[in-house]
Amino acid sequence: MSTVFVTGGTGLTGANVCEQLIARGDAVKALVRNPDEAGALAAIDVEVVRGDVTDADDVDRASKGCEAAIHCAALLGGASQDLGHFRAVNFTGTINVLDAARAHGMRRVVALSTSTFFDLTRPGFREDAPVSDNPPDDPYTVTKLAAFQEVHRRADAGEDVLTCHPGAIFGPGLVAERALYRTSFNRVLLAAMRGRISAYLAFPVTWVAAADVANGSIAALDKGLAGSRYWLMGRPEDEISTAAGCNRACEIAGVEHRVEDLDHRTARKEIVDSFGPTLYAIAAAAARDVRPPRPAENPTHDQLGYDPMSLDDGLRLLIPWLRELGRL
Repeated sequence: MSTVFVTGGTGLTGANVCEQLIARGDAVKALVRNPDEAGALAAIDVEVVRGDVTDADDVDRASKGCEAAIHCAALLGGASQDLGHFRAVNFTGTINVLDAARAHGMRRVVALSTSTFFDLTRPGFREDAPVSDNPPDDPYTVTKLAAFQEVHRRADAGEDVLTCHPGAIFGPGLVAERALYRTSFNRVLLAAMRGRISAYLAFPVTWVAAADVANGSIAALDKGLAGSRYWLMGRPEDEISTAAGCNRACEIAGVEHRVEDLDHRTARKEIVDSFGPTLYAIAAAAARDVRPPRPAENPTHDQLGYDPMSLDDGLRLLIPWLRELGRL
């Protein structure tokens, strides 16, 4: 048994990471800003430590005694993004975790990243995709790219650190309010099943269950190679638009409502105002670029044994959870 430090423990991915680590017998220390929101973590014997990932002293204090870390904390791309706020969480927060890990002699740090800044038009595995020559300039992408580059700069210098790159995460979470946060794909799926959205910005979405992201992150902690990048996406055949994913959820839930794809070129300002600069940039790139198919056999599968569930199976976990919460 080891003690693992987890940031973002009340979030959808972080809570699933905590739950899976505890289930296999590890001890977990989770950094959370508000312990009052973390009762579900404490109930499964996670040690909840108050602190903010943007505060180096908080991170250093909370991570003492831990052998490894999984860094999940992040601000996600919503309709309104303040660069300073995103930089403090996504970039400075990552530096704080890496510094604390080095100070305490941790064996490894797994940092969760994103795929929005990669050039996915090149042939080969997406794990090897280069950073785009002209990545989007929205605050989310800018700060996540800076964090990614810092992790891999340290890996090149000999530190045992690596990154995992999830897709569009959905599914049950221990802390319901955080799992249904306004920027979450859970919130979009729920809104569709309630009949509250009729159209959504069109681009291919790499749907992935939160349980699979957690499982892949833990596998990277155990079996990954320092300096590597692991692509924690769902199955290639489930790479469909948000509207199509919403409609699949409605079908499984027995809901007649359907959602249509919305072309990003329809009305740029209105779309950016509604969906935010990150999703607009993703949609624009997807419409412009020709991306080769993503093979099911890849380094993430081969090295980590990563084998994600289907979109339908993930939705069959999500829908009963939402109904149990009284949300659907």
